[in-house]
Amino acid sequence: MTTAKQAAANQQNAQKSTGPLTPQGKTNASSNALKHGVLSARLFLDDENPEEFQLLLDGLQASLRPSGSLELVLVERIAVTMWRQQRLIRAETAGIELARRLDAKSNRRQIENAMGIVYPKQIEDGDLEPPPDDDGLDAEYLEYCEMIVREYHHLDRKVLEANDITHFEQVAPTMYAALREEADEANVSVTEYVQTLKRDLLGWVNKTVDSCCFEMEHVRRRTAIAEVADFVRSRQSAPINHELLCKYQTALDGELYRAIRALRDAQEWRLKTLDDSGAIAT
Repeated sequence: MTTAKQAAANQQNAQKSTGPLTPQGKTNASSNALKHGVLSARLFLDDENPEEFQLLLDGLQASLRPSGSLELVLVERIAVTMWRQQRLIRAETAGIELARRLDAKSNRRQIENAMGIVYPKQIEDGDLEPPPDDDGLDAEYLEYCEMIVREYHHLDRKVLEANDITHFEQVAPTMYAALREEADEANVSVTEYVQTLKRDLLGWVNKTVDSCCFEMEHVRRRTAIAEVADFVRSRQSAPINHELLCKYQTALDGELYRAIRALRDAQEWRLKTLDDSGAIAT
């Protein structure tokens, strides 16, 4: 039987053990659940945030309202299983994203095979870059280059060799505008600028047309590659280890169901015990 002296000592000790009082102490105590038992640090990967798990656990405890150590452990099991299910979803998503990367050799090889691209014209990183913000620059520049090439086919070589600027302006106004812009930047007239060129007007026209043809081929190649790349990526929308992921998901679903069922049984047993105790007391 507890003596009065022992009761007083117990009461005094209880007053001393009121838990942490400082903000830092309370913060440290709140994380104790994450450092012991099923909530140890081994539960978390390097890129996972233990605080997010704590929020999940707090939400489950608030909604399921466990009472006693057994029910608390069962709620923790539910939280751990749900946490692993979320991890599985992240892993599946990451696997799909990796499989869809166009820098993967297998995906590039599929694109090259579909387009008949062979050495030495294999796909380069620049071919896979998206167009700049869909601002229409590629389309406008392609149209400009096509106009240059059309004008070129109407030019007379003898006129170009003679540096006939007047005829050149009439037949090829787009190219003449580009030539005049270069002359303006050099602060000279078009005639004076042509005289400074290595191969005169003919050389400038050939160089301009060659540049436009190269750019046209590059834009069309990149557009065609983008279309085939979208098709290749669409075929990589399923996880690589789909069967393994399904098995893991099934196992987690079963574990979650068993934990919820065990919690319900424990809570029903507790309530039934309380009812029986109340009936006996009356």
